[in-house]
Amino acid sequence: MGGLSPDDTVFRKVKSKLTIPVYVMIRPHARSFCYETSDFETMKETLTALKSHGADGFVFGILSRFDRETATCPQSGWIDVPRNKELVRLADGRPCTFHRAFDLIPETQWESALADIMECGFSSILTNGGPSGTTAMDCVDKLTALVHWKNSQITNNPGLQNRVPEIIVGGGVRASNIQGLRETTAASVFHSAALLARTETVSEVEITRMKAQLCGPKKDTSIDD
Repeated sequence: MGGLSPDDTVFRKVKSKLTIPVYVMIRPHARSFCYETSDFETMKETLTALKSHGADGFVFGILSRFDRETATCPQSGWIDVPRNKELVRLADGRPCTFHRAFDLIPETQWESALADIMECGFSSILTNGGPSGTTAMDCVDKLTALVHWKNSQITNNPGLQNRVPEIIVGGGVRASNIQGLRETTAASVFHSAALLARTETVSEVEITRMKAQLCGPKKDTSIDD
């Protein structure tokens, strides 16, 4: 859907054909991750409708307004905590992922942004570790730092284990690099479009290759005579 919210018909068709959990993007437009009041109302309505049709989780992220030229953060912080919290609440316990809006936040502001994301109740953060135009491979050091942050939060505060967001590595992840990304960053969860060059169709072969990299090849359970 081009990174935007699907309509009810598309979602229900997908949901009817899958047995795995389906997480749905809640994003009314691609202009930015800052939303007008009318946009936010649309996001709430979309989430509520898709929840009623069986969505297993949601993917969204709302940033506070900021100066695009200077990347100056407003005093309230980069994360629009009240609005994100409200959507998480509307999800009624279904997991919510803070998506790649995170990639717009300068690394110097990560500490406060991560604290805000955790306060909102997100279960995970999807990021490639850097700004638009970069890939996960370009930002390995930053992704490693994010995974270290997650692990240190759990180590230092065992009671927070269920509240610390998982770091989902995305951005150009393919079978050719997923194993290297796992070994370097120590990440355990990855996101991939699974597209091959010059195509817009998900490749079953690419998915199989990535799964083999992470889990090993599928075992042959047939019995020879």
